[in-house]
Amino acid sequence: MLNAYDTVNRYFDALVSRDAETLISMMLPNAYFVKIGTDFDEVVEGVEGIVRYYKNHVASTEDFSITFLNLDIQERKSVAWFYTKQKWKLRWQGVAEEFVMRITGVLEKVDQTWKFAQIHASIGIPTS
Repeated sequence: MLNAYDTVNRYFDALVSRDAETLISMMLPNAYFVKIGTDFDEVVEGVEGIVRYYKNHVASTEDFSITFLNLDIQERKSVAWFYTKQKWKLRWQGVAEEFVMRITGVLEKVDQTWKFAQIHASIGIPTS
């Protein structure tokens, strides 16, 4: 069983390695799940869009690396939350990009496994 810290790190490892199945399995399959991304219409609410979102994300991303600038994870009995600031380098839909990503999230423990209930991302000032 992974603790919340290891779960959050596993999420980012799966993003970089383009492992959609792991990402999908880490999401809470519940109506109140929400993932808010950086694009205008990048919002997934509930279970229905999780598979499509993560399969599209990994299919659109190449040459991906993440450098953590900070990571804070707080874990309590059945809930955990995190904040991270990261430098992302990637090729997104064929275009090379580099920027600072700020991400917060909430995890819920279900049957001794941490699942993401909410993730919110925003882009900081571009570095390139």
